[in-house]
Amino acid sequence: MIKEEYLTIENLLEKNKEWKNEINKIRGYEKFHFKIEKSALLVLDMQNVFLSPSSHAFIPSSFVIMPIINSLIKFFENHHRPVFFTRHINSEDEKDLMLKWWKSPISLDDPLSSISTDLQVGSSDILIKNKYSAFINTNLEEILRKKEIKQVLITGVMSHLCCESTAREAFMRNFEVFYIIDGTATYTELLHKGTLFSLAHGFAECLTAKDVMGE
Repeated sequence: MIKEEYLTIENLLEKNKEWKNEINKIRGYEKFHFKIEKSALLVLDMQNVFLSPSSHAFIPSSFVIMPIINSLIKFFENHHRPVFFTRHINSEDEKDLMLKWWKSPISLDDPLSSISTDLQVGSSDILIKNKYSAFINTNLEEILRKKEIKQVLITGVMSHLCCESTAREAFMRNFEVFYIIDGTATYTELLHKGTLFSLAHGFAECLTAKDVMGE
């Protein structure tokens, strides 16, 4: 696959405006209203395997979303709201289709599987997952229910795989979903926009980080 650096510091505001204009044509009106006191932040798979330029799975636009995600982490921490990180680790089961599909396992002891030190993880919970969705084979839903979370914000990588799958799954489990359009990234703008359009139509409010933080 040809990768693009479709999101840069220079074009961030322009892209946000363009994407929001196109999303608004799809969703019609606001379905959910963000309330910080009901919310949790999910930071998906911000691991070295996707963020390091030397990695085969490097996402060129990931550098732009890093400070945006950190600003959201700080925002949630300042409001004493939970933040959850995920690490994607492939199953060792040879019959697992994830392994068969990608043919490049991510193991727990591989330094590339670690969450980037550029992110402010602090004392946040880190969940290990082996499927696209952060709800499958994890206790994420149980934790959210215990904390009486009603809304989840989705950030991280990749937009069209783990982020979109988690957003859809959250909606199916009756959580109100907010998808951060400038806090998620993938290999190409086409894939990223495809996620925004499908989620805005049936699963989530697609917002910028500034929309959430009221800036």
